[in-house]
Amino acid sequence: MTRKKKPLPPPKRIQVTDSDGWTHISRSYAKTSSNKHVCSSSKKLLPSSVPTGQTLLDLRNTHSHYRSQWLTSPCHRALEDLLRNDLPPSPAIDRCIVLGLGSLSNGRRSSWWELVFLETLLQKLFRPSPHQRETPEQGKSQGPAMYAQDPVFNDLDSAFLEHLGYTVVPDPRAFDLITASTMLFAPHLEVEVYAQSLGKAKPRLCVGTAMEECLN
Repeated sequence: MTRKKKPLPPPKRIQVTDSDGWTHISRSYAKTSSNKHVCSSSKKLLPSSVPTGQTLLDLRNTHSHYRSQWLTSPCHRALEDLLRNDLPPSPAIDRCIVLGLGSLSNGRRSSWWELVFLETLLQKLFRPSPHQRETPEQGKSQGPAMYAQDPVFNDLDSAFLEHLGYTVVPDPRAFDLITASTMLFAPHLEVEVYAQSLGKAKPRLCVGTAMEECLN
């Protein structure tokens, strides 16, 4: 007779404000051996090669595919609920810095999911309020300046991100761009990268891996 596995308990929402004024919002799950992240690496990263025949149009089509799937997913609805309940209506952020997105031209699925996730996050954070009208002079200036850095970006990755409005900067320049009015988007990176990112200034908002996942 086989014994049925007990279902995992639902995640608990945890919000903690530390002594430095940081508010940490996370969901706690039962620990398993499969949910640990490898967060340290000494490997030197180099630009990835562009797949033969791949073009900017190919990346735009792939982006549309992942975006349409994301917008109809339960995860998208869950993110909207989280943003509605847990984030301030108008955070004082003037720039968004994206670290470690990975090469989009090499078909890394997690990179595409992170990108469309970020797009929703930016849209919800910086959309004009119902009582404000965007003037023609303001245009896209309502949102933050956007920067992206990853040593594995190749020329096609950079061209595509610039098409979306990002400024692609060489490693390690982005670390010097982080200020107290920055939103840092850096999920699933090495603990050394987080240390370098947070060493000079504390960003206003940081979206990344919980530190206990890196240190345990």
